[in-house]
Amino acid sequence: LDSHRRIVAAEEPKILMHSNECQDPTGCNEDWHTIWWNGMGRFLLDGRNPQPYDDAVKCFKELQFGCVSEGCKDLMFKILDQGAAFKHAEQFVSETCSFLVEKLVFEPEPPSP
Repeated sequence: LDSHRRIVAAEEPKILMHSNECQDPTGCNEDWHTIWWNGMGRFLLDGRNPQPYDDAVKCFKELQFGCVSEGCKDLMFKILDQGAAFKHAEQFVSETCSFLVEKLVFEPEPPSP
């Protein structure tokens, strides 16, 4: 999970197809890369306050995006909102915790009279 978090923080999803309203695809790509590293990278990897994926996405959406067109932002936000790998990870961690609590936490039997 930690490796996945670092990969996601460092490697932004690429804009494969720009929206029709995008006037500067090159500037859009450059600004998307920059804001990703300075936003999501920072939110996910902050040593003092790392954010869970969903919280990082919420904070990321509030940032300024320079030359990234509104249409391109909307397309990319749809991809970010899916966040399938992190949703599976959170479910896995929750299920593992429940399993460990069930197996490791027990109440001692009352003493025999």
